[in-house]
Amino acid sequence: GLRWPAPVPASARHLRRQAFRVQASAVSNKGSSSQYVGENGRLLHVVESQQFDRATLSKVFEVAREMESITPGSEGSKMLEGRLMSTLFYEPSTRTRLSFESAMQKLGGAVLSTESAGEYSSAAKGESLEDTIRTVEGYSDVVVLRHFFSGSAAKAAKAASCPIINAGDGPGQHPTQALLDTYTIQRELGRIDGQRIALV
Repeated sequence: GLRWPAPVPASARHLRRQAFRVQASAVSNKGSSSQYVGENGRLLHVVESQQFDRATLSKVFEVAREMESITPGSEGSKMLEGRLMSTLFYEPSTRTRLSFESAMQKLGGAVLSTESAGEYSSAAKGESLEDTIRTVEGYSDVVVLRHFFSGSAAKAAKAASCPIINAGDGPGQHPTQALLDTYTIQRELGRIDGQRIALV
C-alpha cells in the first residue's frame, strides 16, 4: 500500500506564499516557456512540462506535500473561495476532469464544466478555439483545457487573459500528468535521480 507520512500543518496564508514563490521561480526558465511567465515573474499558464526546471519542481512538490494535510473546514479549504474554474474538455477524460474539479471544490472554489465541448459548445457551429477561450474566460478565473490537437493549449494561452492549464492536448503535452507522475515517484521511491522507468 501507499506510505504517507504524518500530515504537515500549514495555513492558507503560508500555502499562498509558497505558491507565489513557485510562480516566481518559473521566471528563471529559458526558451519557449518564458512566454508563459509575466513581467512580475509569476507563472501565467501551465502549457508544457519544459516550464518546470528542477528548482521549480522542488517548490511545487513542497506545496503539494503541504496540501495533503488540508481537511474539510480548515483554513486551507477556503483559500479559493470566490474563484471560478472552467473545465473545457473537447475529448473524454473522466479522471483528469474530475481530479481538477474535486481539487478546486475542496479548496473552496467553484466549477463550470463541459466534458464534450466539441459537440455541445459553439465549436460545433464553427467557432474557433481562440474565440471560445475569449468567451469562457469572461466567466472564469482559470480555464483547464483538454483538446485533441497538439499545440491547442499554446494557442489558447496566446488568446487568453486568464490562466490556461493544459490538461492534455492530444499527442502533444500533458504537463499536469507529468508533474503528478514525477511527484508520485519521488513520494514513493524517495528520489527522482537514477530511476529507470518503463512505460507500458
